[in-house]
Amino acid sequence: MAEAELLDGQASVVAGLPGVLGIADDHWMALGTAEFLRAWVGHPAFRLVK
Repeated sequence: MAEAELLDGQASVVAGLPGVLGIADDHWMALGTAEFLRAWVGHPAFRLVK
């Protein structure tokens, strides 16, 4: 399982990606499979949160 922090407004984009298991913490975190992580990193809206 992978955990990804989201920026404001990204939850709606992430929700439609393959491998998403759920959106948590009031839309600030996505949980998903490795398939989700690969799809998210390749998406134009992806931003690395440091």
